Amino acid sequence: MLNLIKLHKEFILGLVLTLSLLGPLFSAPYFSHHDDVQVIRLNQMDKCIKDGQFPCRWVPDLGGLYGYPLFNYYAPLPYYFGEIIYLFANNFIFSAKIMFAFSFVGSYIFMYLLASKFWGKMGGAVSAIFYSFAPYHAVDFYVRGAMGEMWGLMLFPAVLWAVIKLYERISIGNLLLFSILLAALISSHNLSTMIFLPILVLSLVILYFKKRSQRFLWFSLGSIFLGILLSSFYLLPMLVEKNLVHVETTTYGYFSYTEHFKGLRKVIFDRSWGWGASVREVPGGERDGMSFQVGWIHLLAWGLALFSAKLIWKKNKWLSLIIIFSSIAITLSIFMIHPRSVWIWNFIDPLKFLQFPWRFLQLVIFFISFIAGSIMLLERRKKELFLTLVIAVVLFNFSFFKPEKYLYVSDSEYLTGINWDKQIKRSIYDYLPISAKEPPAELATENYQILTGDTEISNFQEGTNWFKFQAEVDSHSIIRLSQYYFPDWKIFVDGKETNFEYKDNTLGLMTIILGEGQHNIEGRLFDTPVRLIGNLLTILGLAATSLLFILPSKVFRKWFLYYKNRIS
Repeated sequence: MLNLIKLHKEFILGLVLTLSLLGPLFSAPYFSHHDDVQVIRLNQMDKCIKDGQFPCRWVPDLGGLYGYPLFNYYAPLPYYFGEIIYLFANNFIFSAKIMFAFSFVGSYIFMYLLASKFWGKMGGAVSAIFYSFAPYHAVDFYVRGAMGEMWGLMLFPAVLWAVIKLYERISIGNLLLFSILLAALISSHNLSTMIFLPILVLSLVILYFKKRSQRFLWFSLGSIFLGILLSSFYLLPMLVEKNLVHVETTTYGYFSYTEHFKGLRKVIFDRSWGWGASVREVPGGERDGMSFQVGWIHLLAWGLALFSAKLIWKKNKWLSLIIIFSSIAITLSIFMIHPRSVWIWNFIDPLKFLQFPWRFLQLVIFFISFIAGSIMLLERRKKELFLTLVIAVVLFNFSFFKPEKYLYVSDSEYLTGINWDKQIKRSIYDYLPISAKEPPAELATENYQILTGDTEISNFQEGTNWFKFQAEVDSHSIIRLSQYYFPDWKIFVDGKETNFEYKDNTLGLMTIILGEGQHNIEGRLFDTPVRLIGNLLTILGLAATSLLFILPSKVFRKWFLYYKNRIS
């Protein structure tokens, strides 16, 4: 036990320092941040799960209480995790905080696992501590509250660690590890996946040419294929059905990438800190209220890492080349944040969905933190150098890790009244179905509206993706439901599917016509063929994962050979 503590004391120190940054998270019930939608999204996920809608695609209250397909497009894995926490804790705010904390501590652990493969345990601890204390990590955590990006930052080192494990030992177990972590990245934040994908592909190509192993190539491709299968329930509809929602609202106006380039002064020199927004700065205009700094100690570590690459070149060219490759990635990422890279953004159309060029700070802090551990390859006075680096990064960056203000609220206060309305209204534009020509000016106040005729509605019931009611119709009636149309909503009158209209109003709300008499009306959102195929591919991926998991088992092999011999 004493040997274990001695071997891992640097890791334990880093873990304690990382946990100290969670102090503000648990100093009050909640905290302010830009993306203040985590609690309401988790609430909507909970409603889906308890209503039997799995996977959750359509949420009932967002979109102005008209409902919309949030989790058909927004990566859902953090919220599935949050739902598991909620089922035990029965508190949405606490569960959301655990979602933040899990990704933050996970980032430290996975960076340590990855970096220690190259720089040793002490170097791995340096890399992991630098990753935790990166200023942009504080921005994502306590300023933006960017849950998806934080999970992306956790899974960057996790995926590459799995790749290195597969490189070191080509096995079914490591294939599964790689595929599961890749699927987790895809279903946690699609934009982080877009940024990280070229790095992953290039890393695999480099490792293949270094190993010269066809088996490594096929196992890598198998891992990617299985990872895509596992995440297909989300990935396939998100890609194929993007034309069913107003994605253009995420790429123009304030959300256009042209409004958020940052120069070298902001990225390299400026240490100012704030909790405001990113803006396009012009002389005499509004100034940025958010920090986009890499961090002075991180920049110093980058310089020292390059120095260590030079010193170890003769001894270990491979490690030197890794530092150089990482430095090129850092430089290119900083260039992608700079206005002079606009021609690349104009040329590669999918980049517009990133919205903010400064998202490339994810790669900057990942690679700088990763190679910071290489400084420990210098052979002289390692302990002193380790402590100096750790103390410096803590002193310079610890103060960034705090929210602008604490919120003393409970679940009931956060999900009712003004707080509820604010969260519902701020989400109206996200993934609005294409059937709606414009977003609603006000929240929905009723479940339906009788446009013409004399009808009495009774026993109205609704779930997350269904509704039903009875109608006593005395005269020909037209009823408009407070539900956006989105494929494949279907409405049944007395058990028979009926036609309905949704193009007769600017909100794209479904409208039905009822004749005289008593009627039972039911409506439900069914999966389109694309969603069904996505679900089936994920089930296939889970079956393949389970099979690959048990195949290497000695018990399974004995069982298989026993029955094979009996049959023969």
